[in-house]
Amino acid sequence: MNDEEPPRPNGLPTGSSAPLIDTKDINGNSLNLKKLLGEYNGVLIDFFRGNW
Repeated sequence: MNDEEPPRPNGLPTGSSAPLIDTKDINGNSLNLKKLLGEYNGVLIDFFRGNW
């Protein structure tokens, strides 16, 4: 069994703008980053790896 993690891709450089994405949340609701930024002063995007 190989327990080695695959290489991780490089993220965006610090200070760069996030891509304007359309996605769904964990409940299946649509999310549009451009729309959220129009409604709020900022948006925190938290990506996590569910490898447990």
